[in-house]
Amino acid sequence: MKKDWKPFGIALALALLIIEICYIGTHPELFTGNGGEPPPSAAEPPVQAPEPTPAEPSPTAAEPSPTPLPLPDEGGMWRLAIASADYPLEGEYAVETAAVEGYLFDARAAGALEEMLAAARADGMELHITSAWRSRATQAQLYENRVYRFQLEGYSREEAEEAGATVVARPGTSEHELGLAVDLITDDYRSLDEGFAELPEYAWLLEHCAEYGFVQRYPVDKSDITGIIWEPWHYRYVGEDCAGYIMENGLCLEEFLALAGLLPE
Repeated sequence: MKKDWKPFGIALALALLIIEICYIGTHPELFTGNGGEPPPSAAEPPVQAPEPTPAEPSPTAAEPSPTPLPLPDEGGMWRLAIASADYPLEGEYAVETAAVEGYLFDARAAGALEEMLAAARADGMELHITSAWRSRATQAQLYENRVYRFQLEGYSREEAEEAGATVVARPGTSEHELGLAVDLITDDYRSLDEGFAELPEYAWLLEHCAEYGFVQRYPVDKSDITGIIWEPWHYRYVGEDCAGYIMENGLCLEEFLALAGLLPE
């Protein structure tokens, strides 16, 4: 009698299937597609790199507020009067003068000039006045003398007038007529030229003149603005506050008045 093996084959196949299912249950990586790593759990989302913390903006530095100009009140505006080739006086300038060591100076500023000279001498600086207030007539004579000297050197009258005006102001354009300007010399150096700048008295003036309300009126690098050559011997009273500002900031009077909106039309 022939034996039927079919039931036995079915039973064997079922047994093998059960064994395979059990094996796969203990090895789930066989069904992953990422190199054997199990897929991420739905309950645990993938960890993302933290966003970089934005740097706090550095505080913006406050813009320095401009120092207000130390202008005098209305009653003190005489200190800032100007006379130059660009801003000539219309006529004879009326000013009350007082004598300082034999020279006339604006009476309101004469005390400051005396104090400056006394302080300089106390420090061993022998400063002396050689010119201060001048009338219109005196200024005209000085200017004509300078023009004549240029003519003797071969200049035409027109050329001599132009050249002369860079050394001696034309009448009506000199602040000596204001009574607020002073030319200084020493016992040993009596020439009004650039040699004055080599003296210790000049260094003292640059350091201390503003303390008494004076400025070097025609600095070495301002001739294109003032219209006058460098005059290290020439000082001008403007008051202590204005003088301090002008000297500390390396200005000439024209530049200071321009900042203040006070240049004449």
